[in-house]
Amino acid sequence: MRSPFIRAMVLLVLASSGVLACDLSTVTNWLGIGATKPRVTILSPANNAQFNEGDEVQVQSTSTDSRGVVRVELLVDGAVVATDAPPLAQGQTLFNLIQRWRATPGQHTLAVRAYNAAGVASDLALVTIVVVPQAMLPTPVPTPVVQPPQLSTPTVPRPTVTPLLPMTPTRTPARPAATPTVSAPPGVYATAIHVEPAAPRRGQFVKFVVTFLNTTGTPQAYRWRIRIFEPDKRNAFGDTSPLDTTFPVGTSVHASAENWRVAGPGDCMSFFARVFWIEPTSKQEIEFLKPDGTGGPAAGFQVCP
Repeated sequence: MRSPFIRAMVLLVLASSGVLACDLSTVTNWLGIGATKPRVTILSPANNAQFNEGDEVQVQSTSTDSRGVVRVELLVDGAVVATDAPPLAQGQTLFNLIQRWRATPGQHTLAVRAYNAAGVASDLALVTIVVVPQAMLPTPVPTPVVQPPQLSTPTVPRPTVTPLLPMTPTRTPARPAATPTVSAPPGVYATAIHVEPAAPRRGQFVKFVVTFLNTTGTPQAYRWRIRIFEPDKRNAFGDTSPLDTTFPVGTSVHASAENWRVAGPGDCMSFFARVFWIEPTSKQEIEFLKPDGTGGPAAGFQVCP
């Protein structure tokens, strides 16, 4: 007598479980849990490309995502300078884009990041460029004006031929090429940073090589270190041990302590490296600026498994 009733109850429980599973899947997708990241590739400019101060740098990228790309950001040295969206409000699975930035002197890291309809951000696509200041650009050489030949040739008496003694050719010493100089107020500046190795792995120690410029006229002693930041975050992810260095007059290159790394398993992580000096009295850490006063140099890089 009870067998049909029991079978009906079992079928009701199974049906409810199926509906619940479906609802959980819908909620999971709506919350974006488990959503995949968009993928971004920078097509141009090439890494280490060179530009002149004031040039319009065109950053061409392509972003893809199965849910649809809804926003793409261009970052320069970690700061967002341009944001663009596709013409379709729901996003596009493939979005090709050219974003523009006016070049300022120094070494810069360009990054592109995409967001999909679930609000999930891609990893940063990174390239480094070098912008030459106007003061260092070569001065154009004027083109000499060649006078046209005369139409009539005057009659000249034929000279008496006198044998000439052999002459030793005289060499005019070549003038040394002028060395371009950077105009900056007296001070100590950082002009560029690069990472060694260029593509570090998790668990691998990294060092940072910095180019400094001392325009004070005398050697200057500083205690300095590298601080490493994640994009869009104010607090440092980590830093290197402080070093005491005396910077000579002019340009010099120095490497940081090689004691920073990303430990443990995980996915690729994006970072920006910046250089700071430590004020002896207050112990406050102050960023070295570039000679043009537009901020400090930054090196973008990724640490992958």
